Amino acid sequence: MNTKPLLSIIIPTKDRGTIFNKTFAAAYKAIENMDAEIIIVNDSKTSTVTIDESHGRITIIDNPKQGVASARNLGAKVANSDLLLFLDDDIIIDEKNLLSTIELYKNNDNICYNPNWTYPPELDERIRKTQFGRYLIKLGFTTLQGWNPGLIWDANKPFEVNLVASYYLPIYKSIFEKIGGYNEDFPHAGAEDHDFAKRLKASGVKAFINPSFFVFHNEEDRIGLSDWLKRKERGGETRKIAFELGHTEQLIIHNFYKSVIYYAIGKMMGFFKWMLNVIPNNKMFDRIYFRFINMFLAASLYKGFRKKS
Repeated sequence: MNTKPLLSIIIPTKDRGTIFNKTFAAAYKAIENMDAEIIIVNDSKTSTVTIDESHGRITIIDNPKQGVASARNLGAKVANSDLLLFLDDDIIIDEKNLLSTIELYKNNDNICYNPNWTYPPELDERIRKTQFGRYLIKLGFTTLQGWNPGLIWDANKPFEVNLVASYYLPIYKSIFEKIGGYNEDFPHAGAEDHDFAKRLKASGVKAFINPSFFVFHNEEDRIGLSDWLKRKERGGETRKIAFELGHTEQLIIHNFYKSVIYYAIGKMMGFFKWMLNVIPNNKMFDRIYFRFINMFLAASLYKGFRKKS
């Protein structure tokens, strides 16, 4: 008799508070009527994850290492199912998502599917009232399609892509182990996905996006400018590591002129942010505001990429 669950949901988390709680509550409700388990890997060194003891089929582990890559690897190691589902701690899912995943992967271990994602409607409505929120919408940072402007998007059926991402990534454990899991040299989230996806593709696994299969990306704690720029700086740092590991396409090139400008912006960031506060929160001034944010974005990526290891 097979006692393995149909699915092992692995959720790495680090200091996300109520955001993680919403993700967990949705995931736990989603598995109510199915044989599945949830593995929570706490990557924080300053806070703990506490779940009501009445919850069953839940495993909580503290990551002795550091970084989302090692947290995911640890979750996969203790998972009991042959089918893993890596889930970010700000993704909201439902039972339909899981049932579709199980059916899609049945008797097919040579594929990886990412669902479509968008901000929850209430979050989208909220950010439209702010200048920075309108910037995120304008640049496409609130949808998966917007994050992939160069991708030929087929809205009617699943389509093949070069790379997958780990926000909602189902994969068979045998395939995960075959390619060696995530590279733990990456200290932050970002380029570890790129590295993993390239090795996955090299192993012969095909990647797809299913545009009609939606999950919600609930980044409500990360829609402030300062936090967003810190994440971009960490993104630049992980891109540098990826480049040093041989992913030459991750190189960020700056000529001398731009390097001087981005360095100066980084040094004067506090002053420029003060200037932003002077710009009225009115759509007629959005173009000016957006130009400032674009400069901040470039300067933050530059700072992260140039950071000494």
